[in-house]
Amino acid sequence: MATAECHTAKSAAVHTLLDLLGQRKTRRFGCGMELPAGPLRYRSTMPPIPLCQEEVHCLLYAGVGDTGRHLADMQYARRPGREDGQGMAIMNFQGRTVASACAANTTRLFMTDDEGVYFAASVSHPDHGVAPELITLQHRRLEIPRRAPYMLSFNQWYTNRPGSLYMIPVTEIARVYLNLLLVLLSEEFGYFIVDTDNGNTGCGLDRFKRSRGGHLHDDPTMNRVMTLRDLDTAISDTALQEQGLVCQNLFLMSQAIGLGGGIQSVGSGRHLLGLEPQIYSGLGFSFMPSPVPGVRPNPVGLKNLWEGPCPPFVSSVEDAVLSLVESKFGVSGLYTNLTNRPWQSPEGPSQPPIAPHEQRTIEAVIQFCNYVYRTYGRFPAHVDAFKTVLAFQAHHLDMGFYDKFYPTESMPQTHRDHFTEWHQTHLENDTSNSILHEEVLS
Repeated sequence: MATAECHTAKSAAVHTLLDLLGQRKTRRFGCGMELPAGPLRYRSTMPPIPLCQEEVHCLLYAGVGDTGRHLADMQYARRPGREDGQGMAIMNFQGRTVASACAANTTRLFMTDDEGVYFAASVSHPDHGVAPELITLQHRRLEIPRRAPYMLSFNQWYTNRPGSLYMIPVTEIARVYLNLLLVLLSEEFGYFIVDTDNGNTGCGLDRFKRSRGGHLHDDPTMNRVMTLRDLDTAISDTALQEQGLVCQNLFLMSQAIGLGGGIQSVGSGRHLLGLEPQIYSGLGFSFMPSPVPGVRPNPVGLKNLWEGPCPPFVSSVEDAVLSLVESKFGVSGLYTNLTNRPWQSPEGPSQPPIAPHEQRTIEAVIQFCNYVYRTYGRFPAHVDAFKTVLAFQAHHLDMGFYDKFYPTESMPQTHRDHFTEWHQTHLENDTSNSILHEEVLS
Protein backbone atom coordinates (compact mmCIF):
# COMPACT_ATOMS: atom_id res chain seq x y z
CA MET A 1 0.00 0.00 0.00
CA ALA A 2 1.45 3.34 -1.05
CA THR A 3 1.36 5.99 1.66
CA ALA A 4 2.69 9.50 2.15
CA GLU A 5 5.64 9.78 4.51
CA CYS A 6 5.02 11.72 7.72
CA HIS A 7 7.73 14.00 9.12
CA THR A 8 5.86 15.57 12.05
CA ALA A 9 4.72 14.26 15.38
CA LYS A 10 1.03 13.83 16.07
CA SER A 11 -0.76 17.04 17.03
CA ALA A 12 -2.16 17.64 20.49
CA ALA A 13 -5.66 17.23 19.04
CA VAL A 14 -4.80 13.76 17.74
CA HIS A 15 -3.38 12.70 21.12
CA THR A 16 -6.49 14.03 22.88
CA LEU A 17 -8.83 12.12 20.60
CA LEU A 18 -6.77 8.95 20.88
CA ASP A 19 -6.96 9.21 24.67
CA LEU A 20 -10.74 9.71 24.58
CA LEU A 21 -11.22 6.75 22.27
CA GLY A 22 -8.92 4.53 24.32
CA GLN A 23 -10.70 5.36 27.59
CA ARG A 24 -14.25 5.21 26.21
CA LYS A 25 -16.27 2.82 28.34
CA THR A 26 -19.83 2.69 29.54
CA ARG A 27 -19.84 3.58 33.24
CA ARG A 28 -23.32 2.98 34.57
CA PHE A 29 -23.13 3.40 38.33
CA GLY A 30 -23.98 6.96 39.31
CA CYS A 31 -24.46 8.91 42.50
CA GLY A 32 -27.60 7.81 44.36
CA MET A 33 -27.95 4.51 42.47
CA GLU A 34 -28.16 0.95 43.72
CA LEU A 35 -27.37 -2.51 42.41
CA PRO A 36 -29.54 -4.54 44.78
CA ALA A 37 -28.16 -8.02 44.16
CA GLY A 38 -25.45 -10.05 42.48
CA PRO A 39 -21.65 -9.87 42.53
CA LEU A 40 -21.71 -6.04 42.16
CA ARG A 41 -24.30 -5.41 44.91
CA TYR A 42 -23.81 -1.86 46.12
CA ARG A 43 -25.84 1.10 47.40
CA SER A 44 -24.50 4.58 46.79
CA THR A 45 -23.91 6.67 49.91
CA MET A 46 -23.99 9.84 47.80
CA PRO A 47 -27.11 11.76 46.82
CA PRO A 48 -28.09 12.12 43.15
CA ILE A 49 -26.22 15.11 41.69
CA PRO A 50 -27.74 16.70 38.56
CA LEU A 51 -25.57 18.03 35.78
CA CYS A 52 -24.81 21.75 35.73
CA GLN A 53 -25.79 24.02 32.84
CA GLU A 54 -22.26 24.05 31.43
CA GLU A 55 -22.12 20.25 31.29
CA VAL A 56 -25.50 20.09 29.59
CA HIS A 57 -24.48 22.75 27.06
CA CYS A 58 -21.31 20.86 26.13
CA LEU A 59 -23.24 17.64 25.64
CA LEU A 60 -25.94 19.28 23.54
CA TYR A 61 -23.33 20.93 21.35
CA ALA A 62 -21.53 17.64 20.81
CA GLY A 63 -24.81 16.00 19.76
CA VAL A 64 -26.54 18.58 17.57
CA GLY A 65 -24.46 21.76 17.73
CA ASP A 66 -24.46 24.37 14.96
CA THR A 67 -21.08 24.69 13.25
CA GLY A 68 -21.83 27.27 10.56
CA ARG A 69 -22.25 26.44 6.91
CA HIS A 70 -20.82 23.18 5.62
CA LEU A 71 -18.84 23.14 2.37
CA ALA A 72 -21.36 21.44 0.07
CA ASP A 73 -18.50 20.46 -2.24
CA MET A 74 -20.55 18.31 -4.61
CA GLN A 75 -20.98 17.67 -8.33
CA TYR A 76 -24.00 19.77 -9.35
CA ALA A 77 -23.73 19.84 -13.15
CA ARG A 78 -25.29 17.03 -15.11
CA ARG A 79 -23.19 15.45 -17.84
CA PRO A 80 -24.83 13.48 -20.68
CA GLY A 81 -24.42 9.75 -20.29
CA ARG A 82 -23.00 10.03 -16.76
CA GLU A 83 -24.41 9.47 -13.28
CA ASP A 84 -22.21 11.73 -11.14
CA GLY A 85 -24.56 14.67 -10.65
CA GLN A 86 -27.45 15.13 -8.20
CA GLY A 87 -25.44 17.36 -5.85
CA MET A 88 -28.70 19.18 -5.23
CA ALA A 89 -29.69 16.25 -3.04
CA ILE A 90 -28.28 18.48 -0.29
CA MET A 91 -31.23 19.94 1.61
CA ASN A 92 -29.55 22.83 3.44
CA PHE A 93 -26.15 24.41 3.95
CA GLN A 94 -26.23 24.51 7.76
CA GLY A 95 -23.52 22.33 9.26
CA ARG A 96 -23.71 20.51 12.57
CA THR A 97 -21.38 18.51 14.78
CA VAL A 98 -22.64 15.26 13.22
CA ALA A 99 -22.97 14.18 9.61
CA SER A 100 -26.46 13.89 8.15
CA ALA A 101 -27.81 12.18 5.04
CA CYS A 102 -28.40 14.87 2.38
CA ALA A 103 -27.41 17.44 5.03
CA ALA A 104 -31.03 17.12 6.10
CA ASN A 105 -30.26 17.56 9.81
CA THR A 106 -33.49 15.74 10.56
CA THR A 107 -32.29 14.18 13.82
CA ARG A 108 -33.10 16.37 16.81
CA LEU A 109 -32.48 15.94 20.52
CA PHE A 110 -34.99 15.67 23.34
CA MET A 111 -33.81 15.36 26.93
CA THR A 112 -35.21 14.91 30.39
CA ASP A 113 -33.82 15.62 33.84
CA ASP A 114 -35.27 16.12 37.32
CA GLU A 115 -36.82 19.44 36.27
CA GLY A 116 -38.57 18.58 33.01
CA VAL A 117 -38.59 17.42 29.38
CA TYR A 118 -37.03 19.61 26.71
CA PHE A 119 -36.62 19.92 22.96
CA ALA A 120 -33.27 21.34 21.79
CA ALA A 121 -34.22 23.88 19.13
CA SER A 122 -30.78 25.46 18.65
CA VAL A 123 -27.35 24.93 20.19
CA SER A 124 -24.35 27.17 19.55
CA HIS A 125 -20.74 26.67 20.62
CA PRO A 126 -20.38 26.91 24.42
CA ASP A 127 -17.67 29.56 24.03
CA HIS A 128 -20.07 31.89 22.17
CA GLY A 129 -21.89 32.78 25.38
CA VAL A 130 -25.35 31.94 24.03
CA ALA A 131 -27.39 29.45 26.04
CA PRO A 132 -29.03 26.57 24.15
CA GLU A 133 -32.56 27.29 23.00
CA LEU A 134 -34.59 24.69 24.87
CA ILE A 135 -38.35 24.36 24.55
CA THR A 136 -39.93 22.94 27.69
CA LEU A 137 -42.49 20.21 27.04
CA GLN A 138 -43.28 19.41 30.67
CA HIS A 139 -42.06 20.50 34.10
CA ARG A 140 -41.11 17.11 35.52
CA ARG A 141 -38.95 14.17 34.54
CA LEU A 142 -40.31 11.89 31.84
CA GLU A 143 -41.37 8.75 33.69
CA ILE A 144 -40.74 5.70 31.53
CA PRO A 145 -42.29 2.48 32.90
CA ARG A 146 -39.60 0.15 34.23
CA ARG A 147 -40.88 -2.91 32.45
CA ALA A 148 -40.74 -4.40 28.97
CA PRO A 149 -41.29 -3.34 26.28
CA TYR A 150 -40.95 0.27 27.41
CA MET A 151 -37.55 -0.22 29.05
CA LEU A 152 -35.30 -3.23 28.52
CA SER A 153 -34.73 -5.34 31.63
CA PHE A 154 -30.95 -4.88 31.87
CA ASN A 155 -31.30 -1.08 31.71
CA GLN A 156 -33.98 -0.66 34.34
CA TRP A 157 -31.74 -0.40 37.42
CA TYR A 158 -29.90 2.73 36.27
CA THR A 159 -31.80 4.34 33.40
CA ASN A 160 -33.47 7.74 33.87
CA ARG A 161 -32.74 7.83 37.61
CA PRO A 162 -32.75 11.03 39.71
CA GLY A 163 -29.77 13.23 38.89
CA SER A 164 -29.28 11.72 35.42
CA LEU A 165 -29.66 13.45 32.06
CA TYR A 166 -31.47 11.19 29.60
CA MET A 167 -31.03 12.31 25.97
CA ILE A 168 -33.22 11.00 23.14
CA PRO A 169 -32.39 11.59 19.46
CA VAL A 170 -35.43 11.43 17.16
CA THR A 171 -35.15 11.26 13.37
CA GLU A 172 -37.65 12.58 10.85
CA ILE A 173 -37.43 9.85 8.22
CA ALA A 174 -40.26 11.07 5.98
CA ARG A 175 -38.51 14.28 4.90
CA VAL A 176 -35.28 12.48 4.00
CA TYR A 177 -37.41 9.91 2.17
CA LEU A 178 -39.05 12.54 -0.04
CA ASN A 179 -35.71 14.09 -0.87
CA LEU A 180 -34.09 10.77 -1.77
CA LEU A 181 -37.04 9.94 -4.01
CA LEU A 182 -36.12 13.02 -6.07
CA VAL A 183 -32.71 11.41 -6.55
CA LEU A 184 -33.73 7.78 -7.05
CA LEU A 185 -36.51 8.58 -9.52
CA SER A 186 -34.36 11.01 -11.51
CA GLU A 187 -33.17 10.36 -15.05
CA GLU A 188 -29.64 9.72 -13.77
CA PHE A 189 -30.66 6.99 -11.32
CA GLY A 190 -33.92 5.82 -12.85
CA TYR A 191 -34.98 3.28 -10.22
CA PHE A 192 -38.32 1.51 -10.63
CA ILE A 193 -40.23 0.47 -7.50
CA VAL A 194 -42.60 -2.49 -7.20
CA ASP A 195 -44.90 -3.38 -4.32
CA THR A 196 -44.51 -7.07 -3.52
CA ASP A 197 -47.31 -6.77 -0.94
CA ASN A 198 -49.70 -5.76 -3.70
CA GLY A 199 -49.06 -8.12 -6.62
CA ASN A 200 -45.83 -6.45 -7.78
CA THR A 201 -47.72 -3.29 -8.66
CA GLY A 202 -45.51 -0.52 -10.04
CA CYS A 203 -46.26 1.91 -7.18
CA GLY A 204 -47.93 4.40 -9.51
CA LEU A 205 -44.85 4.52 -11.76
CA ASP A 206 -46.01 2.45 -14.76
CA ARG A 207 -46.18 5.40 -17.17
CA PHE A 208 -42.55 6.24 -16.34
CA LYS A 209 -41.22 2.80 -17.35
CA ARG A 210 -38.51 2.73 -20.01
CA SER A 211 -40.47 -0.04 -21.69
CA ARG A 212 -43.18 2.57 -22.22
CA GLY A 213 -40.88 5.40 -23.24
CA GLY A 214 -40.21 6.70 -19.75
CA HIS A 215 -36.99 7.11 -17.79
CA LEU A 216 -37.23 4.43 -15.06
CA HIS A 217 -35.41 1.10 -15.52
CA ASP A 218 -38.12 -1.55 -15.24
CA ASP A 219 -35.89 -4.24 -16.76
CA PRO A 220 -34.76 -6.40 -13.78
CA THR A 221 -31.47 -7.24 -15.54
CA MET A 222 -30.40 -3.61 -15.02
CA ASN A 223 -30.53 -4.12 -11.21
CA ARG A 224 -32.53 -0.93 -10.73
CA VAL A 225 -35.81 -2.49 -9.72
CA MET A 226 -36.44 -2.22 -5.96
CA THR A 227 -39.27 -3.49 -3.83
CA LEU A 228 -41.18 -0.98 -1.76
CA ARG A 229 -40.18 -2.77 1.44
CA ASP A 230 -36.49 -2.71 0.48
CA LEU A 231 -36.72 0.99 -0.36
CA ASP A 232 -38.41 1.79 2.95
CA THR A 233 -35.77 -0.14 4.89
CA ALA A 234 -32.84 1.36 2.97
CA ILE A 235 -33.94 4.94 3.49
CA SER A 236 -34.87 4.37 7.13
CA ASP A 237 -31.48 2.77 7.81
CA THR A 238 -29.71 5.63 6.06
CA ALA A 239 -31.52 8.29 8.08
CA LEU A 240 -31.23 6.48 11.42
CA GLN A 241 -27.43 6.24 11.21
CA GLU A 242 -27.41 9.84 12.38
CA GLN A 243 -28.68 8.75 15.79
CA GLY A 244 -25.61 6.58 16.28
CA LEU A 245 -23.35 9.49 15.34
CA VAL A 246 -25.16 11.78 17.78
CA CYS A 247 -24.82 9.27 20.60
CA GLN A 248 -21.14 8.61 19.88
CA ASN A 249 -20.45 12.36 20.04
CA LEU A 250 -22.33 12.54 23.32
CA PHE A 251 -20.25 9.61 24.58
CA LEU A 252 -16.94 11.26 23.67
CA MET A 253 -17.99 14.57 25.24
CA SER A 254 -19.09 12.86 28.46
CA GLN A 255 -15.71 11.12 28.52
CA ALA A 256 -13.92 14.46 28.07
CA ILE A 257 -15.97 16.06 30.88
CA GLY A 258 -15.51 13.11 33.21
CA LEU A 259 -19.12 11.98 33.40
CA GLY A 260 -20.53 8.47 33.47
CA GLY A 261 -23.23 7.02 31.27
CA GLY A 262 -23.51 5.42 27.85
CA ILE A 263 -25.59 4.53 24.82
CA GLN A 264 -28.59 2.24 25.08
CA SER A 265 -31.59 0.98 23.16
CA VAL A 266 -34.80 2.78 24.04
CA GLY A 267 -36.92 -0.39 24.03
CA SER A 268 -40.23 0.49 22.38
CA GLY A 269 -39.42 3.66 20.49
CA ARG A 270 -43.01 4.08 19.35
CA HIS A 271 -44.19 4.21 22.96
CA LEU A 272 -41.40 6.64 23.79
CA LEU A 273 -42.72 8.92 21.05
CA GLY A 274 -46.22 8.68 22.53
CA LEU A 275 -48.06 5.73 20.97
CA GLU A 276 -50.22 4.97 24.03
CA PRO A 277 -50.48 8.05 26.26
CA GLN A 278 -52.79 6.15 28.59
CA ILE A 279 -49.75 4.04 29.55
CA TYR A 280 -47.28 6.91 29.61
CA SER A 281 -47.11 10.23 27.81
CA GLY A 282 -43.84 9.75 25.98
CA LEU A 283 -42.71 12.77 24.00
CA GLY A 284 -46.24 13.61 22.86
CA PHE A 285 -46.01 12.89 19.12
CA SER A 286 -49.25 12.69 17.14
CA PHE A 287 -50.02 9.21 15.81
CA MET A 288 -52.30 9.13 12.78
CA PRO A 289 -54.37 5.95 12.34
CA SER A 290 -54.67 4.43 8.88
CA PRO A 291 -58.07 3.68 7.37
CA VAL A 292 -56.56 0.53 5.87
CA PRO A 293 -57.12 -2.54 8.10
CA GLY A 294 -53.95 -4.00 9.57
CA VAL A 295 -51.80 -0.93 8.93
CA ARG A 296 -50.38 0.59 12.09
CA PRO A 297 -50.64 4.25 13.13
CA ASN A 298 -47.87 6.60 12.00
CA PRO A 299 -46.09 9.14 14.24
CA VAL A 300 -46.28 12.30 12.11
CA GLY A 301 -44.85 15.00 14.38
CA LEU A 302 -45.37 17.36 17.29
CA LYS A 303 -48.03 19.97 16.58
CA ASN A 304 -46.69 23.53 16.30
CA LEU A 305 -43.17 22.34 17.11
CA TRP A 306 -41.92 19.70 14.69
CA GLU A 307 -44.48 18.77 12.06
CA GLY A 308 -43.67 16.14 9.46
CA PRO A 309 -44.52 16.23 5.73
CA CYS A 310 -47.58 14.04 6.29
CA PRO A 311 -51.29 14.71 6.72
CA PRO A 312 -52.71 16.34 8.79
CA PHE A 313 -49.72 18.71 8.85
CA VAL A 314 -49.89 18.99 5.06
CA SER A 315 -53.05 18.86 2.97
CA SER A 316 -51.68 16.00 0.85
CA VAL A 317 -48.44 14.14 0.14
CA GLU A 318 -48.36 15.87 -3.24
CA ASP A 319 -48.20 19.22 -1.44
CA ALA A 320 -45.37 17.85 0.71
CA VAL A 321 -43.35 17.01 -2.42
CA LEU A 322 -43.99 20.41 -4.01
CA SER A 323 -43.14 22.21 -0.76
CA LEU A 324 -39.79 20.41 -0.60
CA VAL A 325 -38.98 21.32 -4.20
CA GLU A 326 -39.99 24.93 -3.49
CA SER A 327 -37.67 25.07 -0.47
CA LYS A 328 -34.77 24.18 -2.75
CA PHE A 329 -35.60 25.89 -6.06
CA GLY A 330 -38.41 28.36 -5.33
CA VAL A 331 -38.11 32.15 -5.41
CA SER A 332 -36.19 32.26 -2.13
CA GLY A 333 -35.02 28.64 -2.27
CA LEU A 334 -31.73 27.22 -1.09
CA TYR A 335 -30.25 27.07 -4.61
CA THR A 336 -31.99 30.10 -6.08
CA ASN A 337 -30.47 32.68 -3.74
CA LEU A 338 -26.75 32.87 -4.60
CA THR A 339 -25.91 34.32 -1.19
CA ASN A 340 -26.88 31.00 0.38
CA ARG A 341 -23.97 29.20 -1.23
CA PRO A 342 -21.02 28.49 1.05
CA TRP A 343 -18.46 28.65 -1.75
CA GLN A 344 -16.99 31.64 -3.58
CA SER A 345 -17.14 31.78 -7.35
CA PRO A 346 -14.79 33.71 -9.67
CA GLU A 347 -17.78 34.40 -11.89
CA GLY A 348 -19.53 36.30 -9.10
CA PRO A 349 -23.24 36.90 -9.79
CA SER A 350 -22.84 35.36 -13.24
CA GLN A 351 -21.94 31.93 -11.86
CA PRO A 352 -23.90 29.17 -13.60
CA PRO A 353 -27.21 28.20 -11.99
CA ILE A 354 -27.76 24.79 -10.45
CA ALA A 355 -30.25 22.84 -12.49
CA PRO A 356 -33.43 21.95 -10.57
CA HIS A 357 -35.03 18.54 -10.38
CA GLU A 358 -36.53 17.51 -13.72
CA GLN A 359 -40.27 17.96 -14.03
CA ARG A 360 -40.90 14.31 -14.82
CA THR A 361 -38.88 13.32 -11.76
CA ILE A 362 -41.15 15.49 -9.63
CA GLU A 363 -44.21 13.98 -11.31
CA ALA A 364 -42.90 10.45 -10.68
CA VAL A 365 -42.29 11.22 -7.00
CA ILE A 366 -45.81 12.63 -6.66
CA GLN A 367 -47.36 9.57 -8.30
CA PHE A 368 -45.32 7.25 -6.08
CA CYS A 369 -46.31 9.10 -2.89
CA ASN A 370 -49.96 9.21 -3.92
CA TYR A 371 -49.86 5.45 -4.51
CA VAL A 372 -48.35 4.78 -1.09
CA TYR A 373 -50.83 7.00 0.72
CA ARG A 374 -53.81 5.66 -1.21
CA THR A 375 -52.78 2.03 -0.68
CA TYR A 376 -51.57 2.18 2.94
CA GLY A 377 -53.24 5.28 4.36
CA ARG A 378 -49.88 6.62 5.54
CA PHE A 379 -46.45 7.73 4.33
CA PRO A 380 -44.03 6.00 4.35
CA ALA A 381 -45.72 2.63 3.96
CA HIS A 382 -43.67 0.25 6.12
CA VAL A 383 -41.47 2.51 8.25
CA ASP A 384 -42.53 5.38 10.48
CA ALA A 385 -42.30 9.05 9.57
CA PHE A 386 -40.44 9.68 12.86
CA LYS A 387 -38.40 7.15 14.77
CA THR A 388 -36.15 6.79 17.81
CA VAL A 389 -34.03 3.72 18.51
CA LEU A 390 -31.18 4.94 20.73
CA ALA A 391 -30.72 7.09 23.83
CA PHE A 392 -27.76 8.40 25.75
CA GLN A 393 -27.56 8.88 29.51
CA ALA A 394 -25.06 11.07 31.36
CA HIS A 395 -24.65 11.17 35.13
CA HIS A 396 -22.13 11.82 37.88
CA LEU A 397 -20.21 8.73 38.92
CA ASP A 398 -19.96 7.26 42.39
CA MET A 399 -16.24 6.52 42.72
CA GLY A 400 -16.84 4.38 45.78
CA PHE A 401 -18.47 1.70 43.64
CA TYR A 402 -15.63 1.58 41.14
CA ASP A 403 -12.91 1.70 43.79
CA LYS A 404 -14.52 -1.28 45.54
CA PHE A 405 -14.90 -3.53 42.50
CA TYR A 406 -12.37 -2.40 39.88
CA PRO A 407 -8.63 -1.69 39.72
CA THR A 408 -7.61 1.93 40.11
CA GLU A 409 -6.48 2.29 36.50
CA SER A 410 -9.96 1.40 35.20
CA MET A 411 -11.13 4.92 36.10
CA PRO A 412 -9.42 7.74 34.13
CA GLN A 413 -8.04 10.66 36.08
CA THR A 414 -10.47 12.94 34.25
CA HIS A 415 -13.34 11.21 36.03
CA ARG A 416 -11.58 11.20 39.40
CA ASP A 417 -10.90 14.93 39.10
CA HIS A 418 -14.33 15.82 37.76
CA PHE A 419 -15.84 17.38 40.87
CA THR A 420 -12.77 19.46 41.66
CA GLU A 421 -12.49 20.62 38.03
CA TRP A 422 -16.17 21.36 37.38
CA HIS A 423 -17.90 21.87 40.74
CA GLN A 424 -15.29 23.09 43.23
CA THR A 425 -16.82 26.55 43.65
CA HIS A 426 -20.32 25.16 43.98
CA LEU A 427 -19.26 22.65 46.60
CA GLU A 428 -17.31 25.21 48.63
CA ASN A 429 -20.21 27.69 48.59
CA ASP A 430 -22.81 25.12 49.62
CA THR A 431 -22.19 24.08 53.22
CA SER A 432 -24.85 21.40 52.96
CA ASN A 433 -22.53 19.57 50.59
CA SER A 434 -19.52 19.52 52.94
CA ILE A 435 -19.79 15.78 53.58
CA LEU A 436 -20.22 15.13 49.86
CA HIS A 437 -17.16 17.30 49.19
CA GLU A 438 -15.02 15.28 51.53
CA GLU A 439 -16.18 12.00 50.05
CA VAL A 440 -15.63 13.10 46.46
CA LEU A 441 -12.13 14.36 47.17
CA SER A 442 -11.06 11.36 49.25
